[in-house]
Amino acid sequence: MAGISDPYGSRRRKARATFVTATLIVSLGAGCATTGKLMNLELQQSKQQVQAAMGKPTAARGSMANKYGQVVEVWEYALYKTSDDAFTSSPTFYWLYFYNGKLVQWGEAGDWKQEADRIYEIRFD
Repeated sequence: MAGISDPYGSRRRKARATFVTATLIVSLGAGCATTGKLMNLELQQSKQQVQAAMGKPTAARGSMANKYGQVVEVWEYALYKTSDDAFTSSPTFYWLYFYNGKLVQWGEAGDWKQEADRIYEIRFD
């Protein structure tokens, strides 16, 4: 049988390789959150609504109650930017700011670095 070739063998191998590759791409893509999820955000969403739209945050960056009793929390999401249907190799970090349980601000980590020490002065009446 060493000299007899299988005319369908190469097709089967190609089909199997294609299936394995497609499965890998789908499973990797499903596990990687992309910046496209940011389109689901709206200001004044509750933390539960944000988590439903974005999934579980990568980290809780901080939480505080200021002298007025206002609670400020910061969640972090590590998201992968896409370009031409390809994932970037490293994530971009986004911080979501909640005031008394509602989303009031979000952007790339450090976007509001100068304002971070004054966030307790913001009043929402």
